[in-house]
Amino acid sequence: MSNRLRVYLATYAGLSPSLAADNFRKALVSLNAHILGFLAHAIRVQRKRSAARVVQALWDSEDLTQFGERCDILCVRASEEARICDSERGEQWRESLDARLTNLEKIHHLEVGLANLQDKADLAKLVTAREATYDSSAEGGLPKCLPGTRTDLLRQIFDWIANPQGKRIFWLCGKAGIGKSTISRTIAKDLDEEGRLGASFFFKRGRADRSHAKLFFPTIALQLADKLPGLGHAIAAALKEDSLLCERHMTKQFEKLLLQPMQSGLSGTTLPQDCFLVIDALDECEDTEEIEILLKLLKRIEDVMTARVRILVTSRPDPPLVAGFNDMSNDLLHDVQLEQAQVKSIKPDLDIYIRYELSQVEKNYPMRNPYCSLPTGWAGQDDIALLVDKSHPLFIVAFTLCKLLSSSNNPQEDLRILLSQTHGGGLTTGLGSVYLPVLRQAVTEVRRRSTEDKVSMFKMIIECLILLYDPLSVTSLSNLLDIPIQDIGALIPPLRSVLNVPERADGKPDPSGTIKLFHLSFRDFLVDPELADDKEGGKFWIDEARAHTKLAYHCLRLLGDGALSEDVCCVQAPATRRAAISKAKVAEHLSKEVAYACSYWVQHIVASRERVMDEGQVHQFLKKHLLHWIEALSWLGRVSDVIHNLRFLQSVADVSYTSALLALRRANLQYVGGQGQAANESAE
Repeated sequence: MSNRLRVYLATYAGLSPSLAADNFRKALVSLNAHILGFLAHAIRVQRKRSAARVVQALWDSEDLTQFGERCDILCVRASEEARICDSERGEQWRESLDARLTNLEKIHHLEVGLANLQDKADLAKLVTAREATYDSSAEGGLPKCLPGTRTDLLRQIFDWIANPQGKRIFWLCGKAGIGKSTISRTIAKDLDEEGRLGASFFFKRGRADRSHAKLFFPTIALQLADKLPGLGHAIAAALKEDSLLCERHMTKQFEKLLLQPMQSGLSGTTLPQDCFLVIDALDECEDTEEIEILLKLLKRIEDVMTARVRILVTSRPDPPLVAGFNDMSNDLLHDVQLEQAQVKSIKPDLDIYIRYELSQVEKNYPMRNPYCSLPTGWAGQDDIALLVDKSHPLFIVAFTLCKLLSSSNNPQEDLRILLSQTHGGGLTTGLGSVYLPVLRQAVTEVRRRSTEDKVSMFKMIIECLILLYDPLSVTSLSNLLDIPIQDIGALIPPLRSVLNVPERADGKPDPSGTIKLFHLSFRDFLVDPELADDKEGGKFWIDEARAHTKLAYHCLRLLGDGALSEDVCCVQAPATRRAAISKAKVAEHLSKEVAYACSYWVQHIVASRERVMDEGQVHQFLKKHLLHWIEALSWLGRVSDVIHNLRFLQSVADVSYTSALLALRRANLQYVGGQGQAANESAE
């Protein structure tokens, strides 16, 4: 406005005295007085505020709105008076004025564009959890609620969403495998399509950045910056002030990336409706202390007054979560126990789901077997009823049974076998009767090996698949485990009912596609100590700590066998910046399995519960490759992990008596004088 005023004043200076010119001058005086009056008001407000409040708006939203409206009126008046002056000065004068105003408008847009670009650069400092959103490459392809199912429960959630007076937090609680994540994805998708989803975060146990809450608020903040007007600038300002904000404690992240930006960045912005966050599987955050902190911080969402933020959370009824939610007031929390909410509807829902999936099995069977088709009524009413009873109340059981039939060469015969299975597999959830047939089939279909050898090979591969912190492809698994790709490839097809296996255009497994678990209940089943004592299932039991030990040393073997070296990316120029090297070039020198080993060997060591000893494999690796490892992590964009990893190693390190004496001797060498010399001799 001030710059427009300057253009008008320069134009006025060239006018000859006249009544029109005098009216033009009065319009400009009014505009100038209005601008100066508002600036004076802002200065007075600032002087009254404490230093802690300077980051907030210096004026109320109503003040800013009234200022803008009055400016528009005064500018229209000035423009009208300038047009009256046109008749006295001619068309050329008007064109000159329009040109100057147009250039001013271009400069204004350029400045706004540059400011937005700077905000984007600052927001790029946010370190976020990959694949944590509901529509990420990891979550987006997973199922949503089938139309006609979960209708009562979904209606209850949507009624809460639609109610402007609804409580701030909705907690959907239920045991594993009952379908909480499917409901979360369905709700998140609908909210997103309506433009009401602010952000989503889907926790996942064993999945690197999604198995803890350290990056929860940065991930939420980045999504909100894209969705809510004005918020991105406030978050960018916080990052400009503290570039390492993502490394700070969760409390500071909450205050700087969410609470304060929403209080200041949205000042003067009236959102047409509530903004929703969807947080799924909070129980899969592996750090109990982080869960407790996160719940305490979510309680403070009431402090956000400029926008009404509401949160949907799903989790199992684990003790830390129950305690945390019970600590919330009734005015804040609306909680629903999934088992109770769908007592009457779960069996009808399972019936609809199973009928649909069996129809897909029948429809797709001829595509896999061109010369065969399933007979009419291959799955009768009694069969469907038995499948419903077998699945009740867990949707994951129905999902796995249907996946098993869809990948079968003889669905009719396998359906008969499945319905005859009554073994519980040692688990009270009943998943044993579903997963044990899958495991038996997988071992049976591996050829040219003894039964004992088949089980050993199976465990070597499957324990890696279920415990990886980031999924890998068959090719990368082969290189990491040093197992022929044919052996891994032979095991994958029989496990399609529990593994998400990417396929090529011809329908065959894609060896370069990453393999993921459909549901963590399969992992939980295999590592459950009850399975170890089971007569039939004991041979499939996986000792989680021991499996992590083997994975850790596979990583170290791979890295120590030539994968790491000085200047690993062959840059040859020590001063080269990380941003100057493309991801493709980094991937050329650091394959996916090498990148995985660099990123997660420490986590596997810690999870193995083994102590790191002097002259052991870890010690030998660090003595030879510590700097090479740090360099590789920097190329991978994970250099900030180095400090965390070294702290983790320190927590599991056993320092020998000899090493302690040598450390004491080195410390004493720093002293000068007889007293220090005496201590040194004593240490020796």
